[in-house]
Amino acid sequence: SRSVRWAFAYKFPPRTEITHITDIVVQVGRTGRLTPVALLDPVDVGGVTVSRASLHNPDEIERLHVDIGDEVRVRRAGDVIPEVAEVTTKRATSTFDFPKRCPICESPVERDGPLAFCTGGLRCDAQLVRTIIHYGSRSALDIDGLGEKRVEQLVDAGVIEELADLYTLSVTELSALDGWGTTSAENLIEAIVETRTPSLTDFLVGLGIPKVGPAIARNLAATFGNFEAILDADEDALRDVEDIGPTLSTHIVEFFRNEQNRAAIDNLLSAGVTPQTQQSTATTDAPLSALTFVC
Repeated sequence: SRSVRWAFAYKFPPRTEITHITDIVVQVGRTGRLTPVALLDPVDVGGVTVSRASLHNPDEIERLHVDIGDEVRVRRAGDVIPEVAEVTTKRATSTFDFPKRCPICESPVERDGPLAFCTGGLRCDAQLVRTIIHYGSRSALDIDGLGEKRVEQLVDAGVIEELADLYTLSVTELSALDGWGTTSAENLIEAIVETRTPSLTDFLVGLGIPKVGPAIARNLAATFGNFEAILDADEDALRDVEDIGPTLSTHIVEFFRNEQNRAAIDNLLSAGVTPQTQQSTATTDAPLSALTFVC
């Protein structure tokens, strides 16, 4: 939906600089993926001061044989994302020991090929924070005032323990927190209430299904017409949807069959969230519905 298949972008080789790793931290993303990040002595790379660089995954750490204290070559992948390209001088006597448990919730870490994932699900505060931020983002339900800092504050204070708690927030408990007043609390609650009947596309995006962005969500909504049909669809039915193949259909089915995900969805629906329905193209019997047009 955002990259035409026939187009190629040619770029100059990225500029690189040498610096030292002062520490390595492991971040937990919305899907539970653990990403190691190298903290660096600040260095100018192509006009940008870089102090953090991605190490991507445990396999990349092993490939680079990298650890704290090493001298490394840093570049900006695609002239955007800083990453460690290679170790230029090995000063540590070991390779960074990737954690076997989540650094946030202590849940076991599982490997999926080169990647590592926290198994804590929404019990992990890091995943819960990222899930709520994504749910309220512009590409999803677009909840004004629900930024990263506020979400972190609400989760840290125990006001929100799951996604559905957004819809039970009160002015009293919000205004009691640092930095909140009655007006700001009322504005946020009003913005959340307006999302109780989201479009089916926005709701699907907000759930954070792996690999399901706005384009795929629109196709799902257009094909099935209502959330219940998508929730119960099997892989064969999903593969009939435009742009969905075997891998993505498996991801979608596994997402909805996951007990934690299903419980979070059920609680959202019980809290009064009702995704809108739309006419399904799967049952449309229009004169041109069976034809394919090639320009």
